[in-house]
Amino acid sequence: MQRSDSELAVFQNDQRSTRDHSLNHVLDVGTPYKIFEAYISSYSQFIDFIKFGWGSALIDPEFKLKKQLCDEFDIVPMLGGTFFEYMIHHHSFNHFIDTVSSFGLKCVELSRGTIDIEDALYASYIKSLVTDFFVMSEVGRKSADPSLALTSSQWLSHCELSANAGASLVILESRESGRSGYVSTSGDVNAVMIDSITKVVPVDSLLFEAPIKSVQTFLIKRYGASVNLGNLALSDLMSVQSLRFGLRSDTLLDVQESL
Repeated sequence: MQRSDSELAVFQNDQRSTRDHSLNHVLDVGTPYKIFEAYISSYSQFIDFIKFGWGSALIDPEFKLKKQLCDEFDIVPMLGGTFFEYMIHHHSFNHFIDTVSSFGLKCVELSRGTIDIEDALYASYIKSLVTDFFVMSEVGRKSADPSLALTSSQWLSHCELSANAGASLVILESRESGRSGYVSTSGDVNAVMIDSITKVVPVDSLLFEAPIKSVQTFLIKRYGASVNLGNLALSDLMSVQSLRFGLRSDTLLDVQESL
């Protein structure tokens, strides 16, 4: 792996040190700018990354304004893995690089949850990006069809491949719903599988998509208050921080740090 503590520190300002370097990754699903601005100006200290979901940057008339606001508040803007897959499917890898560069982005997410990309080729994409971008690689399928789901061994091998190719963070898929990938449709976490992943990829190099409270609580209890959480809703930031600090009954007895 080519990740270091100093690498992540580039994306974290001093006021976030109280979270013990945990990462909050927020999913923007097309929030109107005025509402977006209100959340950012109020809670920017709790946000490390904002992902503009899917390929929405290509059609959201307010994307440039939102991106500029992220820059002003030292929040890292990025596009979702589906944007990468869209570019690969309809255009080319070079067109993907040109597009994210034209947006002024320094963080990219790669995935292969919808289209099939052979291991060696996918790894080469990551390796070619790590010198110029902070690279996240998402593992997990988008389809709800059980026959297309990754096996536990595939989850593990895909995570290892992403990490070994140089991805700074490996994202574990659960989609916007929070009930996909490593989480069942009923909301149960595949604990055995993710524990096996944390044995080969350090937990601080993993980003767990966890937009629902029950999964956030499970992860904080299992891996600590500094676990990296992703696909968070802007409206849930205070709830998530309360869980991290043991201010809610769900984690009060599990989090030792006091304010």
